[in-house]
Amino acid sequence: MPCRLRIDLDCLMILRASLGAVSPEEGCALLLGESAPDLNVRFVWPCCNVWRPGFGGFNDAITGDRDQSLVSASRRSRFALDPREQIAAQRWSRQRGWRVLGSAHSHPEGQPLPSALDRQWAAGEGVMVIDAGVAGVRAWWLQGAGPGGPDKPVSALSLVVHSQATVGDTVMSCPDGVFLPLQ
Repeated sequence: MPCRLRIDLDCLMILRASLGAVSPEEGCALLLGESAPDLNVRFVWPCCNVWRPGFGGFNDAITGDRDQSLVSASRRSRFALDPREQIAAQRWSRQRGWRVLGSAHSHPEGQPLPSALDRQWAAGEGVMVIDAGVAGVRAWWLQGAGPGGPDKPVSALSLVVHSQATVGDTVMSCPDGVFLPLQ
């Protein structure tokens, strides 16, 4: 099990801007990069929140989850990634020798902690980054797919922000090939 997630400052800025752009709804993104020797986010793939009642056959209610019981089911408290975006991100990352490390989403009116629904809906083992605006950004490791549902084990990851790029470098900001020169 990993203990830290590395992300450069440019990726973190893109992540926070894309997640915050849809506030007060939850934003979502995929995190692409390398997994050895540390988890290292190299690219943020912003996604559309395609959640709707009954999406994917998931039960939208979790009994006993105080955070979710106070909030009605809407895109303000739920998110779902479009499976087509997930496949496109997987293909794109494999072409670069990377992989999908996990996902990120926002909790615009909450804390940066995985809710019971977050744990239940997680497809498998991987990273979950949660941006709760002024309450901060935290990274988590969700352990294993399969049973566990809302009791699926999670472990906090150290979030290591580093500055890899220097003036004159170019940072790829979009999978369609748009590049932003750093000033």
